[in-house]
Amino acid sequence: MRRRDQQLEFEFRQHGGKRKGAGRKPKNDEPGMPHRQRAKKKRNEPLLVTVKIAEGLPSLRRGGALKLVLAALSASSDRHGMRIVQYSIQRDHLHLLVEADDRSCVARGMNALLSPLARALNKLWGRRGKVFPERYHDEVITTPTQARNALRYVLQNGKKHGIVAQSSIDLCSSAPSFDGWVQRPSIASVPTAPVVATIAPASTWLLTTGWRRHGLLDLREYPQPNKLTGQPRRNLAQSLRQAKLGGGGSMT
Repeated sequence: MRRRDQQLEFEFRQHGGKRKGAGRKPKNDEPGMPHRQRAKKKRNEPLLVTVKIAEGLPSLRRGGALKLVLAALSASSDRHGMRIVQYSIQRDHLHLLVEADDRSCVARGMNALLSPLARALNKLWGRRGKVFPERYHDEVITTPTQARNALRYVLQNGKKHGIVAQSSIDLCSSAPSFDGWVQRPSIASVPTAPVVATIAPASTWLLTTGWRRHGLLDLREYPQPNKLTGQPRRNLAQSLRQAKLGGGGSMT
């Protein structure tokens, strides 16, 4: 065999692909928000957005932190094509109902909200580092049922965490200015409230008219475990198993 016809042999080593221990390590004990591709969103579809703060930080519902969050929500209620329609401030996370033409508007609007808020909170707490270490999570709302459940989930979230009385409203949310209650809470049941953040009026059909087809919200309603479909997770899982096995189960 001539020299130029000879093939050189060498050891092939594969460096790519999935392997044990690869990938970004979680910042805390629990893995962070997975970087899945976000669901497609149409112009007339609102979003339920959730953003969490880092572990070990003070509560967002108290004192100076609450005032800063309310001020940030007011300043970003209608910016870069994203409108904050409803909100709920919990100890270590925020829930927002937002409207936007597309996801680029949401990304710009959320950055305009979270970046200056993080700097202000760090200054208040006398610390450095990330306040919002993980990216925000969102769910697309496509039906009147989902819209109503999302409103209930945001406005009644304090009851879900056991920090708001059943007959009252969460004063760290937009519930005091919400006009879709079956009954308005009595003045006696509502203690002196902090300044409510300025929010943008809803403009999508789902958040103005569509959700009302299923009735106004009652103060005694609690958020469903599966907040958008309104179906408890156990029943939803059972329906999925039945559908897979051909047991005649139906999704509602």
